[in-house]
Amino acid sequence: MKTIKNEEQNSAPAYTAHAGRIRASVWESDDASGIRHKITVNRLFRKDNGTWQRGRTFYGSELAALVEAVSKAQQWIQQRHRQLEFAGQPGQAGT
Repeated sequence: MKTIKNEEQNSAPAYTAHAGRIRASVWESDDASGIRHKITVNRLFRKDNGTWQRGRTFYGSELAALVEAVSKAQQWIQQRHRQLEFAGQPGQAGT
C-alpha cells in the first residue's frame, strides 16, 4: 500500500479543494475492502527568495479557510461514495 508521501510524488489526487491558500487533496485507493480515501492538507506560502512552498502548519487566522477546504473535501468524498454505491462498487463509508 502506498503512503501519502508516495501518492503525492507518484500520482495526482482524485480531488483538490481550495480555500484561499489552503488546499485539501483527496487521495483514492482501492484495496480488498473497497475504495478508500485519505486527505492531505497544506498551506501555500512564499519564501523570502520568492519561491512557493507547502506548509503543514496553520495560523489561527487561516482556520476558517482550513475548515472550508476540509469541508469541501468531505462533501466530495460523500458524493463519490454515492456514485460508487450507484455503480455497485464497494466504498467504505467515512473514508
